[in-house]
Amino acid sequence: MTDDNEEVLRRSLDAVDRHRNRLLIGVGLTAVLLLLAFMHGADAVHTGNTNKLLHAIMVVLGIWTTIQITVMTKRILRAIELASKK
Repeated sequence: MTDDNEEVLRRSLDAVDRHRNRLLIGVGLTAVLLLLAFMHGADAVHTGNTNKLLHAIMVVLGIWTTIQITVMTKRILRAIELASKK
């Protein structure tokens, strides 16, 4: 029984490590994408190119919307899981 519990604990900790690594990679990529989009927008403001500015704004809004939808979905699924345990 103890060996089985240790195996479950080991697999759970490995899953947590994998999730943390994926999360850090995702946060890093998102930060880089947002930085590039803001730099693109700043360049558009300085040159006065409205089409380029509109493109940069849409990229930033797309990234932000994706993040918010992901967070919302996780919260809804967690709430459903907690409600089903009662």
